[in-house]
Amino acid sequence: MANNYRKGENGTIPSRCERFYSLRSEWFFATREGSPVGPFATLESANIGLDDYLDFMHLAKPKIKARLVEAMQRPANKHSGA
Repeated sequence: MANNYRKGENGTIPSRCERFYSLRSEWFFATREGSPVGPFATLESANIGLDDYLDFMHLAKPKIKARLVEAMQRPANKHSGA
């Protein structure tokens, strides 16, 4: 069986199968921090989106990653258009 550890992980490997979900016929994935990303038209396109997200997180400088994670953890602001 392949080693599924990520860099810096030790111990029990966390479940990753619940990352994708469908809501009103649109697909989303959840980041490690629990933020939803989507919508995508298909599960396949959500998988591609996740691959792109993970590539970005791997290549981005720590300060940029930290700002993205911080922004994703903030409650969504609804603008009134004023």
